[in-house]
Amino acid sequence: MPVLTVRGSAVRYDRVGDGPTVVLLHGGGLDSAQVSWAPLTSRLVAHANVICPDLPGYGGSPLGTTSPTVAGYADWLRAFLDAVGVRRCLLVGLSLGGAIALQVAIDDPARVAGLLVCGPYGVDPRIPGGKLGWFTVHAPGLDALTWWTMRHSRRAVRATLGTLLRHGVSDDLVDEIQTLARTPEAGVAWRAFQCDEVRFAGPRTVFGDALTRIECPALLLAGEHDIVPPAAVRAAAERIPRGEFALVPGAGHWLPRDAPEAVGAHLLEMITRIEKLRPS
Repeated sequence: MPVLTVRGSAVRYDRVGDGPTVVLLHGGGLDSAQVSWAPLTSRLVAHANVICPDLPGYGGSPLGTTSPTVAGYADWLRAFLDAVGVRRCLLVGLSLGGAIALQVAIDDPARVAGLLVCGPYGVDPRIPGGKLGWFTVHAPGLDALTWWTMRHSRRAVRATLGTLLRHGVSDDLVDEIQTLARTPEAGVAWRAFQCDEVRFAGPRTVFGDALTRIECPALLLAGEHDIVPPAAVRAAAERIPRGEFALVPGAGHWLPRDAPEAVGAHLLEMITRIEKLRPS
């Protein structure tokens, strides 16, 4: 994957295919562009110019000066798009990446031709896990224990992935996650994001009526067993003037890995729709 400098920090990204530009944004935790989007990239190269960056603090992109918040990542994404020469694109995001895509579409609608987001963060006014979820983020030492366990226990990695996937956890995926967990800065950006976002009263980011400012066509997906409640994703889609919702039966939260065929079909349909709307 090539490396680009954005605001003084390296960004590792991939760029393949030809056609309308599609930018894929991965999720938080232990993730990267390759881990989340590899199952879909080969389906898209014949239809689109596909750009997949590692977000700052993930994969091969150091955090640098980027603030690991929804607003900070949205600001970084605009700078990244400028650096790769993209003025307008279809934004696709998973979880944290979905929140980033929604934020950019709210703040800078001229840059976004369309949206497809999977289980996006920022649409549910409740903390995952409730007060226990708050405790697991803010309890002293618990985070360090969690990351140590992910580095050293394949069983722990498999159990964690089992909360995100409903169609099985492969040995190769366990290997990929443990490789990420063993990198020097693994978890630093995610930890900072969680500490900022997870307040006792609820999440800091809840888009709510700000979604009504999104102008482009938008498709919001949720897995039937998503950790982001499908009802919250549906309600968010209903707030977007040109928004639609689709449930992916039998799938969990990590939709590009758990249901790549369904996500790929929805994405190809969205690409076709955006192309029909583009001025000739």
